[in-house]
Amino acid sequence: MELRQIDCFLAVAKELHFGKAAKTLSLAQSSISEAIRSLEQEVGGQLLVRTSRRVQLTSLGEKFRLGVEPATLVLRATLDDCRKTVLGQTSRLRIGFLGGGLYELTLPFVRHLRSKFHIDVEWVELSLLDQFEAIAAGKVDAAFCRLPLSHDGLVQCTVLLEEKKKLVVPADHRLSNRDWIDPEELAFETLPTLPDNHNLGAWAAIHFPDHTPSGRPIARGPVVTTIRESLAVVESGEAVVIVGARAELYYSNPRIRFIEVGVPSVGTALVRRRADRRRVIQNLEECARDVATGFVETVEH
Repeated sequence: MELRQIDCFLAVAKELHFGKAAKTLSLAQSSISEAIRSLEQEVGGQLLVRTSRRVQLTSLGEKFRLGVEPATLVLRATLDDCRKTVLGQTSRLRIGFLGGGLYELTLPFVRHLRSKFHIDVEWVELSLLDQFEAIAAGKVDAAFCRLPLSHDGLVQCTVLLEEKKKLVVPADHRLSNRDWIDPEELAFETLPTLPDNHNLGAWAAIHFPDHTPSGRPIARGPVVTTIRESLAVVESGEAVVIVGARAELYYSNPRIRFIEVGVPSVGTALVRRRADRRRVIQNLEECARDVATGFVETVEH
């Protein structure tokens, strides 16, 4: 079995179209077809159902995809790491973040990662929708995500921050003079809506709830995909939104108010692909643990 065959299969599995897969890989469509035929012979069963109108994964094909896709990403990343080692280059990780990311821990994290492990960071801002999928698909090596984790192919590592939640309202809102808000008040408000995404079920239920703790429905407002879009619809008076308390330090605006709301605190954790146990990722986890421990000790003293 060759890596080229797996690349061809994964491209078709993603596009569900031989022509588009061939374009993605810069190969002839006949080469794609031949690679998948050879792969099916090795596997011993049909991975794809092809008709004149569409391409579908068989149940065997889906099982094969779920098994080889994470391993292929790790293999390619490992090859890249080894090439850099041979060339004497510093390891460089693409790390995703959402909103304010690690906030005040960003600089200590980067300094510690560089000084102890000789690893540089390329930061990649993620949207509310792709925060988990970007890790799973290999667009980033790992990411700092707001919990809970909502993707089977990923694992949560060190929790670096725990923060209370705040409700963001327009400055002239009926609740703007409160110091604390009962979450049951959300039954009289409108929250932004996220586009449908099966990987965000548990996460969306916490950060963009559709009902209050007692079960009263919360109205749904404009569709948003980023933190900034969420704050924009608050400023325009179309909705209110729940965010982490630290966001107030980074998105302060005289036209909006941040008020503590009585919902559970939420953590921010390092998240990686389940199959990715490269040394560089283990170093990343160790760095996150070191920084988190140092932050806790600083706060306690």
